[in-house]
Amino acid sequence: MSTANNIIVVTYLTYFFISISITVWVARTLYKRGAIFLVDAFHGNAELADSVNHLLVVGFYLINIGFVSFALKTADIINTSRSAIELLSDKMGMVLLILGGMHFFNLYVFSRIRRSGQGPRPACAAGPTPLTRSVRCV
Repeated sequence: MSTANNIIVVTYLTYFFISISITVWVARTLYKRGAIFLVDAFHGNAELADSVNHLLVVGFYLINIGFVSFALKTADIINTSRSAIELLSDKMGMVLLILGGMHFFNLYVFSRIRRSGQGPRPACAAGPTPLTRSVRCV
């Protein structure tokens, strides 16, 4: 095997190892910290909260590991350590941006779940109606 092939294989393996490690760390953090939030959102129903939390983490893994695998390939010619480090940096930067985006998406989902768990909010008119002289809620 040539030196260029050795470099690209080591770069791919390094990228895959670092990406999966970071994905697992973020998923565990989201699962642990999200559990408390979801129990509150589901009014103490820990079983439902744990189920939803687990489903969110599974989706997180599928999307992120799928992206990491999809982004593994490159058409670049990698024959120096410098080009390998630059490729690794580009790929890791993209993975970190995707993980950050997924983190904010999870926060959005959690906040929506929490808001919906607090019950419906009645939509009230701004003032009394002409016939009833009272505030009318729909």
